[in-house]
Amino acid sequence: MSTVLITGAAGMLGSAVVESAPVGQDVVGVTRANGDLTDGDTARATFAAHAPHAVIHCAAYTDVDGCTRDPQRARRNNAKATALLAQECAERGTRLVFLSTDYVFSGAKAEPYKEGDTPDPINPYGESKLAAERAVAELLDDYLIVRTQWLYGPGGSNFVSAILNRAQAGEPLQVVEDEFGSPTYTFDLAPALWLAVASELRGTVHITNSGHCSRVELAAAALQAAGLADTGIEPIASADWPSPTARPLHAILDNSRWVQAGYPPLRPWQEAVEDFIATHFSR
Repeated sequence: MSTVLITGAAGMLGSAVVESAPVGQDVVGVTRANGDLTDGDTARATFAAHAPHAVIHCAAYTDVDGCTRDPQRARRNNAKATALLAQECAERGTRLVFLSTDYVFSGAKAEPYKEGDTPDPINPYGESKLAAERAVAELLDDYLIVRTQWLYGPGGSNFVSAILNRAQAGEPLQVVEDEFGSPTYTFDLAPALWLAVASELRGTVHITNSGHCSRVELAAAALQAAGLADTGIEPIASADWPSPTARPLHAILDNSRWVQAGYPPLRPWQEAVEDFIATHFSR
């Protein structure tokens, strides 16, 4: 039976991908405990041990402010590790599905970004992910770069969980009102990644939950779904948020290539948020 290797299998997205695997699919999940993927020997040993026919590469250093404070770590964990995996895939004819981000764009475009738009990241995290994208494209023919954004789900740090936890604790909520995107539920994205790995799509594709909103709108929807609608939200400008990192304010991703290829769009973000909270959030 063919094997699919999942990197970052203990992370918020990777664990959802492992759990969402098709019945009968042979899956190998690797985590940091299995070795450092920024080390070439580890990457080679991983491939030698499992001989995967495809890889879904979810592992990444996603602490955006951490990347700003330590750009070298960002490059090492995001760009170098991906390049080493891509090299192993190239040598063995292995398909690679690589998870990337809206942060490869500046967010200065008025309309949603399409796959062919020129990347122009404005922070070290975005720069490291773009470097990873370029390594994949240079080293491989059989690859698919999947850009997504605003991920949330069980088992990891994310905006939706942070809002609910702070509201439950009675903490004041200040939320950025001028940043827009498509909140994407890991358990909606994960099945799409299994379709992607089996597809004939090559190059780059954008996959998010349908629709878009501001951070304030997302926070309000999460609070409503959790029965915490009375919690007050103070809208603030992104410039007033205490962070060393510039963020793309309007990096909404256009999903039309995915849909035009015949794959179902992910459900509206509002439905996904309600499902996540009903399933995983305890009042």
